[in-house]
Amino acid sequence: MDISENLKKSLGLMKFTEPTEIQEKAIPVVLTGKDVIIRSKTGSGKTAAYLLPVLNSVEKLKGKSVKAIIILPTRELALQTHRVASRLGKISGIKSTIVYGGASIIRQVEELPGSDIVIGTPGRILDLYNQKYLKLDHVKYLVLDEADLMLDMGFIDDIKKIISFTPEGRQTILLSATLPAEVKTIANHFMNNPEFVDAGGDEAIPSSIKHLYTVSEKFDKFSTLMSYIHSYNSRKAIVFVKTQRSGDLLNLILSRSGFNNVLIHGGMKQHARERSIADFRHIDSGILVATNVAARGLDIPNITDIINFDAPDSTETYAHRVGRSGRMGKDGRAMTIFDPSQKSLIQSIQRRNRIKMEKINIDLETEYTDINYGKLIAQFRDNEENAPEPDYHSRGRRPSGGRERRSSSRRETGSRPGRSSGNYRRREHQ
Repeated sequence: MDISENLKKSLGLMKFTEPTEIQEKAIPVVLTGKDVIIRSKTGSGKTAAYLLPVLNSVEKLKGKSVKAIIILPTRELALQTHRVASRLGKISGIKSTIVYGGASIIRQVEELPGSDIVIGTPGRILDLYNQKYLKLDHVKYLVLDEADLMLDMGFIDDIKKIISFTPEGRQTILLSATLPAEVKTIANHFMNNPEFVDAGGDEAIPSSIKHLYTVSEKFDKFSTLMSYIHSYNSRKAIVFVKTQRSGDLLNLILSRSGFNNVLIHGGMKQHARERSIADFRHIDSGILVATNVAARGLDIPNITDIINFDAPDSTETYAHRVGRSGRMGKDGRAMTIFDPSQKSLIQSIQRRNRIKMEKINIDLETEYTDINYGKLIAQFRDNEENAPEPDYHSRGRRPSGGRERRSSSRRETGSRPGRSSGNYRRREHQ
C-alpha cells in the first residue's frame, strides 16, 4: 500500500498483515483524493479502509486546524473508531479527538485544541460548532460512516448542516451497508462525481457463520438458552433481546445463576454502556445481553456465538445481529430461538439473506426447567415501578447441584454435539 512508513509501523504493531477485500479496493481510490462511496458488509474492515488513507493525507498537512471530521451515528461506534484512529496515528503524531453527547462537553472542549481529526456524533458536533468551540472551515476530509443507519435514526438535517459548514473543496467519503434513496440524495447533493467501491454491502452476513435455530414456547426459552450454551460449548456470546425490559430481566436471571454477563441497551446511562462494552471486550468468556443498539458496527473480538433469544423482527435485523460473529474471516455461529408462530419468518430470513439454517433439537437441563420465563416477564412488569435502579454489573450466586437433562415432550429427541464443563467463567458469591 502507498502509505507512510509511520503508518506501516503502526499497522505492524497492531498485527495487521494482509488487507481485507474492501481495504484493497477502497484505499487506492481514497488516496486519489476523489469523493468515494463505499458499500461494504459488516465485519469487513471498512473502518481501516478510510482511516488509513485519511491519516496518510493528514500526516502531510501542517497547521493546528481540524483537517478531518468523521461522523458516526452512535457513541459506541465513535469510541470504537477513535480507538483505532488513535493507535494508527500515534507514531505519526496525529491527534484524534472524540466528541459525543451524554458526556461532559467541558472536557471535550478542553481536548479540541490542536486536534487534527475530530470523530463524533452529529448532535455534539453541531453543539460544539454552534458554540464556536469547533471550527470546520479548514476541513479537507469529511467521512460519513454508517450513513444509512444515521439517516434511519433521524440525523439527516444535522448531517446536512454539518456538511454545509465545511469547504466545498473537501474530499467526502460515504460508507453504507445499504444504499436507500436518502443516502443517494446526500451523495447527489454533497459529493462531486463520487467513485463507487462495492464489496458486497447487501450480503451483510459473513460466509464463515453457521446458522442454527430451534423452536420453543415462551415458558421454556430460558432453559433452551442455557441448555444450548452448555451443549454447544459457547464461550463468548452476544444474546440479543427485543426490548430493554427483556434485557434487564434476562441479565438479572443470568447474574443470579452465576454467569459472567453484562448488559447494554439504549435505556442505560452512557457510562454504564461504555463500561459494559469495555468489560465484555476484555474477557475471554461470558455473555453480553443486548438490544439492537449493539447490532451495527461494534467490533468485539473472539465472539463465538450470536444467540437470538428473541427472534429478530426483520431479515435485515438478523443480518446485522449475526454479523457480530464471523468477523474478518473467522468462524462464527448464530442460533435463533423462534416461537411456533414464526415459521414464516424462518423461511424469509433464509431466502432474503441467502443462507441455510439448520434446525436443532435441544434437550433441556433440569437445573433451569423450573424457570418459567413467561411468568417471570409478568412478575417483572408488575414490580418494575417499585424496583430499585438495576445493577447492570452485579455478581451472581453460583448455583449448586449438578445439571441433569430431560427430553422435552414438546421437542423431538435428536443428536447433539458433545459438551464440556466450564464454558463460562462462573462468579463466586461474595
